[in-house]
Amino acid sequence: MANIQKSIASVFYILLLLISLLPLKITSSLKTEAEALVKWKNNLSPPLPFPSPLNSWSLTNHINLCNWDAVVCDNTNATVLEINLSNANLSGTLTGLDFASLPNLTLLNLNNNRFHGSITSTIGNLSTLTFLDLGNNLFEGTLPSELGQLKELQHVSFYNNNFNGTIPYQLTNLPK
Repeated sequence: MANIQKSIASVFYILLLLISLLPLKITSSLKTEAEALVKWKNNLSPPLPFPSPLNSWSLTNHINLCNWDAVVCDNTNATVLEINLSNANLSGTLTGLDFASLPNLTLLNLNNNRFHGSITSTIGNLSTLTFLDLGNNLFEGTLPSELGQLKELQHVSFYNNNFNGTIPYQLTNLPK
């Protein structure tokens, strides 16, 4: 009987330890995502328009990342699902955006801004992305073949940019 009580107590303490670590993981994930977004914001071309949806994006406010303007989170898993900055009058590049830090992103809408430069190959890290709208910007160069890695993509728009070259054959791997 004493051995059973010791076993139950051991299991209880292990479960208690595991449960106490859960908030640490969630906070760490939110902080990583917030750091990636703030770093990108700081790399955008100044001055930011006023008012700007990016005004709420701050590391001092990373705990409230899910309340940031233009950001939608999955409250269950406390992770960023959507970034919708369409018509935000922003200018800059995607170079400073660490796509790998946003592993659960399903929607990225940057339509109708003044983003320029090329689309980085790291966009292929967004494996859960279902909606990508980069239309009506000033992007240039070629479309990266890594776009073909976005197997969940259902909507894509590159309309009205300055791309050149051919459409990568890897895009034929996308769902219809």
